[in-house]
Amino acid sequence: MSYRKESVVSDVTRTADELPTIVAKLQTSGLWTRTDTFYPFSQVLRLRVLQIVCGITIMVMGSVAWIEDRASLTKLGLGVPAGVFTVLAAGASIHTSRGFGGYRPASCHHTSLRFLGPSPGIAVPLTALWLATCGLHAAIIVQAANVLKHSDYNRSHTSFLLAVVETLLSTTTLVAVVWVVRIDCCYDPD
Repeated sequence: MSYRKESVVSDVTRTADELPTIVAKLQTSGLWTRTDTFYPFSQVLRLRVLQIVCGITIMVMGSVAWIEDRASLTKLGLGVPAGVFTVLAAGASIHTSRGFGGYRPASCHHTSLRFLGPSPGIAVPLTALWLATCGLHAAIIVQAANVLKHSDYNRSHTSFLLAVVETLLSTTTLVAVVWVVRIDCCYDPD
């Protein structure tokens, strides 16, 4: 038993003695000064999954609001098309991003627009999907604010809660969109 303790202690002290040498080797190896960074695909994938979850949830909430508003897609029922567009746009973005079989190498000549997609044939539909999605989510936020402003909490408890939930889901989706665009602008996706 004492042999094990001595072995562990000697390894720890030996490692502690070599620590300055290890740090010096790491600093001179270029590991700390690399300028090229990797695209944070796992973070983007998490954000896309968050968008899909928010899209499905807002679709369900929009369905409830649609029933509550007597089959009207003009108010909080906008959650149904917003959810559909969100799921489609996030799914298409995942499919065309790097790391999956659907990835296409970049053929865009303008690198400043590269974050829209790897080629114009992919970038145009994706941009249209995301613009429609963001427009629908902005409309939901406006409609929800209108419902919150004009609702009597005691009479329309369901509408009030739906407005709060849809506002949170739409805001989360829009923040995730902005975050992914920021990542794509900071890192070259290719």
